[in-house]
Amino acid sequence: MLQILDVWGEGRIVQRVQGKDLITGFHNAYNLNKAGQRISNGLFAGKPIPNLILVYEYDAPRFPIDDHSVPHVTLMGAPITHAVAEEMCRVVARPGKIYLYDPNETDRRMFEAVAFTLGLQPMGRYAPADLVPPFNEITLLAAYVYRAPEPPLPRPNPQP
Repeated sequence: MLQILDVWGEGRIVQRVQGKDLITGFHNAYNLNKAGQRISNGLFAGKPIPNLILVYEYDAPRFPIDDHSVPHVTLMGAPITHAVAEEMCRVVARPGKIYLYDPNETDRRMFEAVAFTLGLQPMGRYAPADLVPPFNEITLLAAYVYRAPEPPLPRPNPQP
């Protein structure tokens, strides 16, 4: 199982929209969300969010996760503040990836302004179906993927 942190995630949601299944979230991801938030859509609307990691505010949350500890961080169609972008970049592993599904242009630019100063590199914009499982199971329009660099190699300690 891949270790995934889904920021503002609510678990796997499948709902029928205009004759098609709209799929968001993952089966076994850790879902970071605000205290009191419940699943908002789909068959399990109103139920508790599975694998919940709590934060206590939306605009400037502090993720209760160690630095550089999560290989895959995702966010789907939710607002991205400067503080949220910083936290996503702080927790992503080195190497690791961040996937932004259907961000609005303002939020994407906000994220990139933070991410690029912290050394993350854009990999591109993809149709989710073109990504590897389970990232390809999401049926939103596009995913912007960013790669966190590998940590530098330790410097040799020359002997005198």
